[in-house]
Amino acid sequence: MAFGRTQLGSALRALRGELAGGARAELPDEIRELADLLSEREARRWEVQRDPAEQELLAAIPDAAALIARDGTVRVCNTAFDALSPTGRSTGFTPLELVRSAELAEAVKRALEGTAKRLELELPRQIWLVHVQPLVRGEVLLLMRDVTDRRRAEATRRDFVANASHELRTPISAINAAAETLLGGAITNQESARPFVEIIARHTERLSRLSNDLLDLSRIESRQWPIELGSLEVASLAQQVVNLFAEAARAKGLTLRSEVPADLRLRADAQAVEQILVNLVENGIKYTQRGGVTVVGSVDGDRGTVAVTDTGVGIERHHLPRIFERFYRVDPGRSREIGGTGLGLAIVKHLAQAQGGEVRVESGSGGTTFSVRLPLG
Repeated sequence: MAFGRTQLGSALRALRGELAGGARAELPDEIRELADLLSEREARRWEVQRDPAEQELLAAIPDAAALIARDGTVRVCNTAFDALSPTGRSTGFTPLELVRSAELAEAVKRALEGTAKRLELELPRQIWLVHVQPLVRGEVLLLMRDVTDRRRAEATRRDFVANASHELRTPISAINAAAETLLGGAITNQESARPFVEIIARHTERLSRLSNDLLDLSRIESRQWPIELGSLEVASLAQQVVNLFAEAARAKGLTLRSEVPADLRLRADAQAVEQILVNLVENGIKYTQRGGVTVVGSVDGDRGTVAVTDTGVGIERHHLPRIFERFYRVDPGRSREIGGTGLGLAIVKHLAQAQGGEVRVESGSGGTTFSVRLPLG
């Protein structure tokens, strides 16, 4: 097939103009057909270079795996590696074009020169464990394992241990100091001994609450908390929780009531919903100085909502995204002073999710509302 110099020159100028920001180039049919044929020829060239045995071997590898040719481009790869490409096809591209990492490109270059390399690659949303291994025929085997979830889990465990140790340190130190004072002679004087015994009792209770919450959270996360879903009448359960905290509310001069409709039924676990309401109502009473706490219920489509609303000072907006994290506290000093463990809202979130639901928080100067949405029963 031959083209006139004028026709080909015009097409080239039009394409250059389009790529420079100009109008879309109108190409003759012959030029477009030539582009399609060239693209097909290139695809067939890569297909010819593929060895079925190589393809089968790479397909058996669960990680993203590819053979890098001597020119630095992917010659053959498995499906997991193809997923790295925006087009879903990696052959013919360099690792730099696919992953946009100069560190990976340098590792591949060194491997093509004969030096193996292992590295951990941190990209904006993923973390990869990479192994680049030179092969005898001058090519390179590139393996990439996604370790994002593993690294996040490790970080979560480290944070959990650090936070738990921090929470335990204060009550243990207080108990130890009080015990040493008593053993040092204060125990012989009943009047001077009493405050130190009260310190021991108060911080022992705090340790007990913390250990119970830790055990509950561990059971929920490891799915050892028995969740038995069934049709649950919420109104009577909510009233039981209100009755449980009625004295605590009266002692602070707060109102505490339930406004859950008698016909509201959720597909939920009774023990889990009770624990959710206990945690939320107890929190509401602790952080409310005037007004009161109300448990309300409503229906929205195929979901029901149980919410606990208080008239406290509210939670500043920047705290809301993290409010359900373990050990996260809006006011650390005040939370510990009133006996909070920092785990109650994390337990609420995990229990809601274990029942196929979700928890939300809305807060402002007029108070805070925690809402748990669950399927209707």
